[in-house]
Formats: sequence, C-alpha cells, structure tokens
Amino acid sequence: MRICKLEGCENKHFCKGYCSKHYSRLQRYGDPVYTKNDRDQESHGMYKTPEYKTWEKIKMRCSNKNYKYYHRYGGRGIVVCDHWLNSFANFLDDMGPKPFPKAQIDRIDNDGNYEPENCRWATNAENNRNRSNNKLTISKVKEIRKLYRTGNFTQRKLGKLYGINQTTIGKIIRNKNWIITKQSGVAG
Repeated sequence: MRICKLEGCENKHFCKGYCSKHYSRLQRYGDPVYTKNDRDQESHGMYKTPEYKTWEKIKMRCSNKNYKYYHRYGGRGIVVCDHWLNSFANFLDDMGPKPFPKAQIDRIDNDGNYEPENCRWATNAENNRNRSNNKLTISKVKEIRKLYRTGNFTQRKLGKLYGINQTTIGKIIRNKNWIITKQSGVAG
C-alpha cells in the first residue's frame, strides 16, 4: 500500500503522492504542509474581514500555481510586494478599509505588481475597464455613440467595427454600460 510522500505522514496515498489532507492543503494554499499558524503571524483579529480576504486572495493569485486564474497573475510575473506579502497590517495601513461594501482591489497598471503605488479600491465597473483584455476606452465609447446617432451605423456594424458583440454595443448606446458623467468622466 502506498502512503503519503511527506516524511512522518503514514496516511494512505490519495493523489500526486499525498494523502487527502496534504493534497487538499496543496490545492487550497499551494503548500501541502500549510497550517493555520502560517496565515499571519500578526495578531489583529481581522481574519474574517473583507479586507483580510482580499489580501489573502491577492497572495493566492500570485503564488498558488493551482489557483484557477494563476496564469493571469503569478503566471504573468505579477507579484505581491515584500511590504505586503507577510503583513496584513502593512496592507491595511497602505490601502485602508474598503471605502464601500463592494469595493475591489484594482491594479492601476494592469501589468504592474500588487504594491501601494499601483493599487486602489475600485468599483466593479472601474476594475473591469482596467482589464488587460478590455477593448474599449472612453474615447471609443463616445465615438460609438456618435456614430450610432448619425443613423449610418447599425449596432451590428459597430460591433464588427470595434470587435465587440452587438449586445454590448446596445448597452453602450442605451447608457447601460460606460456611463459618462461630467464630474468624473466615467461612472458605473
């Protein structure tokens, strides 16, 4: 009978040489010997807060090769700065609490690292606009609306012209997506 490949563990082999306990830790944390004491050596009592969960997720995106979207973060060379990597308190000092309940962490330069100078709290819409695969800019959105108002372009033609599906073009035209305000230039 095969047993777990970790020294000192006598549990039955489950997958990739590990028992079910160690394989589960490998899948979840990227480390088969992870323990709760590894989480954060600081005592701050904020383990269940949204900010702490955000901090944990950014570390997982960049370091856990088993994470579903690792290829979009750590796989592209994105890392968490040393200042934040092992200190939730430093992360919270730099970012502050979430300014509103659904705030998301956003990297200003999408090819940059998770570090104080490159991160901000953002709305879902702001975060989505900053994605590396986003094809639109504010000027393109204004152009789409202007062209549609001329009557010479259908939603389908605009979709083909800008490489965007017709449904998205319709939402842009009806101000359901990319709502532009005078004060900030852009809103949800």
